[in-house]
Amino acid sequence: MHHALEIQEILLNVFSHLPPDDAAPELASLARTCRAFKEPALDVLWEELRDLSPLTRCLPETSHQLSPDNRKRSFSRPLTQIEWDILQSYTGRIRIIANFNWGLDEKSVEIFSNPPTTEPLFPNVRKICCRYEGGTMDLLRLPLPSLVSVRVDLSHPHSLQDGLQSFSAFSPNITTLILGIGDRSDVAFDKLVSNCICQWQNLQIVRCPKISLDAVALAHLSRMPVLSELSFKQTITFPNCISPLVFSNLSTFVLDSTSLGPISQLLSLILLPVIKHFRLTAASCPSRQELSSFLAAVHSSNADHTIEHFILDQLSHPGYLVRSEAPLLCFEHLQSCMAFGNLRNLSFDIEWNVGLTNNDLLALASAWPNLEYLAINDGWGWNTPDGITPNGLLQLLQTNPSLKAVSLVMGTRGYTEVPLGLTWPDHRDHLYIDVLDSIIEADSVPAITAFFAGITSCCKFVNSYAWIGGLFVKPPGWEVYSDRWEDIWRRAQVAIRPHS
Repeated sequence: MHHALEIQEILLNVFSHLPPDDAAPELASLARTCRAFKEPALDVLWEELRDLSPLTRCLPETSHQLSPDNRKRSFSRPLTQIEWDILQSYTGRIRIIANFNWGLDEKSVEIFSNPPTTEPLFPNVRKICCRYEGGTMDLLRLPLPSLVSVRVDLSHPHSLQDGLQSFSAFSPNITTLILGIGDRSDVAFDKLVSNCICQWQNLQIVRCPKISLDAVALAHLSRMPVLSELSFKQTITFPNCISPLVFSNLSTFVLDSTSLGPISQLLSLILLPVIKHFRLTAASCPSRQELSSFLAAVHSSNADHTIEHFILDQLSHPGYLVRSEAPLLCFEHLQSCMAFGNLRNLSFDIEWNVGLTNNDLLALASAWPNLEYLAINDGWGWNTPDGITPNGLLQLLQTNPSLKAVSLVMGTRGYTEVPLGLTWPDHRDHLYIDVLDSIIEADSVPAITAFFAGITSCCKFVNSYAWIGGLFVKPPGWEVYSDRWEDIWRRAQVAIRPHS
């Protein structure tokens, strides 16, 4: 055997490149081939587990049994010390567990949670994912000294409380914390999470989109120079007397709230000098004053020159606003975003009507030379018979050659002939066009078809949509407009096919 194959690092590298579907049996065979292969093959074989049930199959058959429904394994008796030693010879190799308890019944989970040793049962686990509730969180009480990434996804937070408090003490090196608990968090659990976060000193990613963090936890996070991503639910009001919180390395910031009010108040108290991804979601429709205060707070957070992705979404339908009486989103509301010189993605989606003209859109886009994605009310629609004209869309694509996706309403009234001498945009690989709730009359269909055939001829692939938003105001007969747009997309593709 070549001497290179006696070097563990080389064998680990080679074995890790086995095709995933065939890896397990191949690695098991390699482990039995020779002594040199055994340890690295077993290390790769046991590096990641989808669940803990394979551990039971390493023990004598008399120690475990399969449930009547063939879904879970369980220990049929207490384990002997020899059997614990066998388990530990494998558990020390595990780095990732995708489902901490799946495949074992609760009794077996309890046995794992009480090993007859003071040594960690899983000393080298670096990442765990748990998705269950009830008594199945017992394993989070185990010492996991090497754990750096944890994801817990539960339908109710109370099943996690004891386990979270325990493992925050036993696992001091956490860098990634992801908590998904549905929509049923409460003040007590929010406080528990905030307290646990304050015990970790090396957090880089914190995702708890349905949990409210208090001022103490946020102040603690702001002192972490390695924190790069943070998402949480903002519902509480912070005292105005607190000093500005500087998140010196935060590049991704996601906030969820019932309204823009609490978000604006928080943004006025923090600084985000290197932020790139900025996403805010609100449950209720913002008033004119709320939107104005929110955009002013974004500027005060020192994000203007670094932000690349700016997304504001209203996710739910409050049911009290009549769209015909809703505020009109105009140039003056978006003008402040022109300060985002590095912007690549702008998405505004709120329960307002939209009144943007060609000049408005081109003035905005000229401030964003790197713009790739532009979506204005792609969920709620514009609720207007007018929009950007076809020539305005063409100018937009010429002004911003990096554009890959556009979502806006097109005004097609009176557009019955494609002007001569139009210059189509430069060739690009892919273009996504969504004309939202655009109204189109029958006499405009031929010219609009020819117009989009010209655009399509400059792209390798075009995705086109209309009238698919679930929150659009859909007037009587809207299906006719949808059918016409679908016919336009089909005919535009057919028109260029002989030349492609």
